[in-house]
Amino acid sequence: MISIRLSRKAADYVRRESTYFRERSPSAAKAFVQSMKRARTLLQDFPHAGNTMHGLQIAGFRTLVVGEYLLDYRLRDAVIEIVAIRHGRMQIAMPEIDDPDTLADK
Repeated sequence: MISIRLSRKAADYVRRESTYFRERSPSAAKAFVQSMKRARTLLQDFPHAGNTMHGLQIAGFRTLVVGEYLLDYRLRDAVIEIVAIRHGRMQIAMPEIDDPDTLADK
């Protein structure tokens, strides 16, 4: 099975969003967690599901749209590395993709 790894930046985003929603709306928090679980399952089953026309537009990277969120990732060997997660209305921030320490096992 393909494993999923999140960069520190992506993991921090998930924690911040989860905390924000839990404090304001339990139903929104639940929807966010379900979106992230759906993304994980989809990528494990279909690692090339994301598109290459939007998002980072860096060779080897794809962007998966799940609900209102965009996940920028690449497939390397049998590992999907999610380098950034953002709400669809956010601007793209370039991840530090050359630093091997930017990915944390999740």
